[in-house]
Amino acid sequence: MKRVLFIVNPHSGKVRNKQLEPIAREILPSDRFSLEFVYTRFAGHALELSRVGVEKGFDIIVAVGGDGTIHEVAQSVIHSNSALAIIPMGSGNGFARFFSIPSSIKRALKVIAEEHELVIDTVLCNSEYFVNVAGFGFDAEIGNIFDKDCADSRGGLNYVKVIIEEYFTYPQQKCRFKINGVEQEKMFFMATVANSNQWGLNAKVAPEADITDGKFELVLVKELPVFDVIPATLRLFLNSFNNSRHVETLHLEEFTIFNTKPRLMHMDGEPRMCATDITFKIQKHSLKCIVPKV
Repeated sequence: MKRVLFIVNPHSGKVRNKQLEPIAREILPSDRFSLEFVYTRFAGHALELSRVGVEKGFDIIVAVGGDGTIHEVAQSVIHSNSALAIIPMGSGNGFARFFSIPSSIKRALKVIAEEHELVIDTVLCNSEYFVNVAGFGFDAEIGNIFDKDCADSRGGLNYVKVIIEEYFTYPQQKCRFKINGVEQEKMFFMATVANSNQWGLNAKVAPEADITDGKFELVLVKELPVFDVIPATLRLFLNSFNNSRHVETLHLEEFTIFNTKPRLMHMDGEPRMCATDITFKIQKHSLKCIVPKV
């Protein structure tokens, strides 16, 4: 008998998630699965609930929500005996899309019923894990604005609107890195640390990313002239962003950014201000995930 804990963000998929419990009890038979449902009430609550779930020995902990909910739930599940499963309810659903987890509740539950497990890498950023992507630069700025100003109007079109509004005023960044033991200075417009291959909505910033290879991708986008914005954007959706002349991709296990002032960044789309130096380090084979069979 597998014990399954559903951690549900009631603000994601507000209409659809009301259907979750009856459908789950239909798809996951009671002779194989024991189900429990809990609902988040505030930011950070999913992290607390997942920690309790791990301590109680749940076999599968299901994040029901968007990438932010997955991020919180994963903090406790990483390096544990529990497995993470996902029912995507967000706007971008980058992590779920990477694994081709269906957006349909019924089909996503059928993935859980199959119990196909994959052990994946995660990334430790100072003292916090992320599972999908992190960023500092233009993508962090967009994520921060979207989180503050578009909380009630999420969706792909709103992302595009914010990006267009901010593109013309956002300056290039200069930063000192330590990569493979060597300190170097780099200029960039945007920087993404990619464990999976995409931000969300199938915008693949790191097409070659392999979530089980013991490395992540550092994707640096250099200054992007106006006339190259549309071709670069098309490359995101044509699986060829890494071939752009404005993009440098490094396959790494660890690197450090030296900060001289607080830096805005995001992890799995969640904004953060970081006042200290930032070290990213791969966590090899650190998270069990329930994903579709390929």
